[in-house]
Amino acid sequence: MRGSALARTVALALACLGGRAQEPGAEATPRPQGPVFYKPLPYGSSSEWTPLHSWITWAYDSQQIPESFDDWHLRERWGTVRWDLTHLGGAIRKRGSWADFVNRQVFPYRMTEKDWIPNYALHLLGGGMVHLKTKEWFEAQGVPLPWLASALWCASAELYQEVLEKSSTKPDDEIADLLIFRPAGFLLYSYEPFARWAADTLRLEEWNHQPMWDPDQPKAVNKRGRLVNVGQNFVVRPDLFGSARHRPFVYFGLTTVFGLSHRITATDSISWGYGAAMRHAQDPTLTRPAGGLFWDRNGSLMASLILNGTDNLKARLNLYPGIVGEGRWWSPGLYVGLGDRRELQAGLTLRILPLGWAGSRGRRGIQVPNGEPATGHP
Repeated sequence: MRGSALARTVALALACLGGRAQEPGAEATPRPQGPVFYKPLPYGSSSEWTPLHSWITWAYDSQQIPESFDDWHLRERWGTVRWDLTHLGGAIRKRGSWADFVNRQVFPYRMTEKDWIPNYALHLLGGGMVHLKTKEWFEAQGVPLPWLASALWCASAELYQEVLEKSSTKPDDEIADLLIFRPAGFLLYSYEPFARWAADTLRLEEWNHQPMWDPDQPKAVNKRGRLVNVGQNFVVRPDLFGSARHRPFVYFGLTTVFGLSHRITATDSISWGYGAAMRHAQDPTLTRPAGGLFWDRNGSLMASLILNGTDNLKARLNLYPGIVGEGRWWSPGLYVGLGDRRELQAGLTLRILPLGWAGSRGRRGIQVPNGEPATGHP
């Protein structure tokens, strides 16, 4: 799943094996023992992060592509996913042999398929990181058996995502995602040297959007209300150039861009990139050129502007809590989206909330199952 946009771009991200930075400062030296990815900072995307916020973002990530994925007919789709996961041979044979499955989803020894790239980039590298981050949050809250609790929590988000995506994905996608790559990611990040390498050398971070509920968004014929501004995104910034002030930058998810990251103060960096955003997933996979500009503080995203990205948006602006009212429970996060047809959407959230509230002005349309367009209020 999540095909060729990542296929053409994320492979390079996984090849970035830079050395550790030598510049003094909080983020330029190896992090001390303790949590690897969970950072309870009072500002930016890190200040919003909780397992509930993470669950919503992961489970609904594909809703950025409303032409391909939706949340209709979930009972029927759950039945399909359950059958595929309990009849592995039958599900795999729907697309060929076991050898075809391995070539397509696990190891491309024939070099004819691209489905394996998001499996490694998002489900293994990214999904394993989210599991460890959730485990560290549970540990900080004193939750018993935090590794197991995190595994069950993350697996439930993955399972719900597979159900939502069943309108477009193939029978063996959930087998690879849920039974192979997510568990492999859980185990991989249990090996602390790898986790520290991902954090300190790759400088892997999670830069998600701020999910909002928009009651005016079309959901189906004669129905409205859906989640907007949902996006599960990751960043790597290895030190390949011998300078901790200027580093290569890869931002990947359903929008993937390559560029540079520039440290402008001891704590703040500006990053930019150009790449592609998914418009339609599978049969056919369609993308369009996209770009992004990002401001972070100690790895916590403060603001982002994505142009020509997913969800039929020409521009997506997110301002995160901490710019105003740093550390306060009411510190606001802001989202503004400009649609391809000049529709305007805006939303507000608070630091302590897993969801914000959004409203739309203009006409936004998506394709519903019977082929009729569903549109919002004029």
